Amino acid sequence: MLCRGTLTRVEIVKEYDIAPIAHVKLLAGQEKKSCTNDKLEHRYYCFSYKHKKDKNKSGTFICGKHAANHFLKLLNHKEIPLFNPLSSERVSHGGGSGRGDETRDTREWNPIAKELSNAINFLIISWNTPPKDVLSDIKKRLETAPMQKPRLNDVKAVNTIISHDKKKRKLSDMIEELRKDNPSLKEYSFGRLNQILANEDKPSHFS
Repeated sequence: MLCRGTLTRVEIVKEYDIAPIAHVKLLAGQEKKSCTNDKLEHRYYCFSYKHKKDKNKSGTFICGKHAANHFLKLLNHKEIPLFNPLSSERVSHGGGSGRGDETRDTREWNPIAKELSNAINFLIISWNTPPKDVLSDIKKRLETAPMQKPRLNDVKAVNTIISHDKKKRKLSDMIEELRKDNPSLKEYSFGRLNQILANEDKPSHFS
C-alpha cells in the first residue's frame, strides 16, 4: 500500500476501510520504511485496510507521523497513545521528544487485555513485516474495549502466532534481543497470559 501524497490518502480512505492498529516507538537498531516510501525516524503507526467492495484486498501498512495524522483526520479518529517501552524517554503529543506533555495511555485496562496489547505491540516492533489480518483484528478489539477481558481464542491465537517466529523465539526472547540496543527497555510481564494457557494445558510462547 503506497500512501504518498494528500490526494492519494484521500482516495485510499474512499476505497478502503482503514483503521489504526498501533502507534509504536521506533527503537535503536531498527529500520522501517513508511508507505510514503520515506525512512521512519522516531515513531510510526500501523493501519489495517480492507477494500470496501473486494474483501480479498486487505492487509496492513505502516506510516510516520505526518501521513498517520492525515489518515486519522480523514477517519475522524482519535490518536492512539504511543507505545514507548523505553523508561528514559518521554514523547510529546506534538511529536518531538521532550520532558513535558508525555504521551501516556490514561485509559483503564483490563490487566489481561493490557498484557495482550503489549505482546502485540512488541511483535509489531520485533518483526519487520506489519501484522496479518488475525493479529490486527485482535489488536483493534483490544483498542476498542480496553476494559474488557480478551477472548480465550484471541489469547490462543496470539500465542500461536508467536510460535511461528522464524527464529523460534518466545516473545520474552525477542524483548531481550531488543534490550541489547535499548538498555533502558522496561520490564514486561506476561504472567496472566501464561496462567491462562497453563489452565488450558497449552505451552506458552509469551515467556
